[in-house]
Amino acid sequence: MSILSSAKALLEADATLLATATGGCYDYDETGRMGINRTNTSGAFDSNGVIKPTVLIKLRSSTPDYDLVDDSNQTVSLREMLEVWFYGDYNFTAIETMRNRVYVLLHAKQFGGAFLALWQGDVRNQRDIELDAFCERSDYLVKAKRQV
Repeated sequence: MSILSSAKALLEADATLLATATGGCYDYDETGRMGINRTNTSGAFDSNGVIKPTVLIKLRSSTPDYDLVDDSNQTVSLREMLEVWFYGDYNFTAIETMRNRVYVLLHAKQFGGAFLALWQGDVRNQRDIELDAFCERSDYLVKAKRQV
């Protein structure tokens, strides 16, 4: 199971998070390059087309760090940046609640074959003009390995 799918499964299994994230939890594989939208992720919106509190996770990058190297097995350690986006309609309280819960679930945890996930910071108080929604992002550095 990939780091992205493992992180998503971890978040979707948490009843406390889903009680606030009534729009659901999505990953980049589900949304594609268009992200959260009224066509592909209709469950993230109410009957009036207003976004519900929603979580989107995606991987931003994979960068080798060479802390672990085994040339004979073609193994190298790497860092992957996991982005967790939080969306809501005029309600930063729900976004903050989701962001805090995801921190509890992901920070300093191991999942999906990773060594460790560490919180790297937040981008706060943003506005997605296309969705007419507030959003924030938390970044988690995930230490893992690549092996052929």
